[in-house]
Amino acid sequence: MREAVVTRQHNFNGIFYPKCSQEIVFTIENLFHQIEASPKDRQVLLIAKEFVKTKKILTFIVPHGSYCYSGYVSSLVYYLIGLMECNKFIILSPDHNGTSPGISIMDKGYWSTPLGRIPIDEELGLKLKNNGFDDFIHIDPFSLSIDHAIETQLPFLQYVKRDGFEFMPILQRTQDKCASIRLADILSSVVPKDENVILIVSSNFSHYLCYDECYKKDNKLLSDILSMNVDSFYKTMEENSMTLCGFGCIASAINFSKTINNTDASLLKYLTSGDVDGNKSSVVGYSSLLLL
Repeated sequence: MREAVVTRQHNFNGIFYPKCSQEIVFTIENLFHQIEASPKDRQVLLIAKEFVKTKKILTFIVPHGSYCYSGYVSSLVYYLIGLMECNKFIILSPDHNGTSPGISIMDKGYWSTPLGRIPIDEELGLKLKNNGFDDFIHIDPFSLSIDHAIETQLPFLQYVKRDGFEFMPILQRTQDKCASIRLADILSSVVPKDENVILIVSSNFSHYLCYDECYKKDNKLLSDILSMNVDSFYKTMEENSMTLCGFGCIASAINFSKTINNTDASLLKYLTSGDVDGNKSSVVGYSSLLLL
């Protein structure tokens, strides 16, 4: 008897990103047109494109707010990915609902958005499941089904990778330093070194601070990320009572990059929700970065 194919249905269209395929395409095209109309952002991407030419494995940090707020910050990453040859992705995000037993994955099947279905990287899923990591990594479709962060990345990838791609979704609930080191070590041991692979790590930055305080606190953390200093990153988090949802995911990104000898980082864009809607009394910070 053949095993049923599991498809994780889209649950957050019409909430975090547009409801139907036509609106999604229109929104992403508009965001890309904004990049092309910005000499500064276009130059940032041209420089980044030159730097990544010799790299097979790269890491990006992107937000996961609604497209109307964080979409432009995310779009710089996906515009750049669209210029690169890669059809294998890992998407790591925090667990916003607290249901994951620690680190959750889906090892087979598909995810859907209004733009279609995307296959899970079953080869990578098999490695994660069968290499003695079962005390740390759990097959947990439920937790992944009720979290929005990974789903919000997929329409961008579907738009720029129209010939198709496969990906591995990972939800990280345990975000302490030790967990981030172990996850990075595991990923570096299973990611194929002879293929182009991109790790996309999603986190928003400070939540619900006044505009000036948000910029001040987030700039401290951005400095730690750009220096690839995980110890300083956690220290800054603690000393400033930071409210990043995916701080451990960012630490995993830095540790993973350093493990594969990618030791540089570049800021692509930073904005707050207040820069978008003008309300600066309570804002959320959004940033996109490249680790290479």
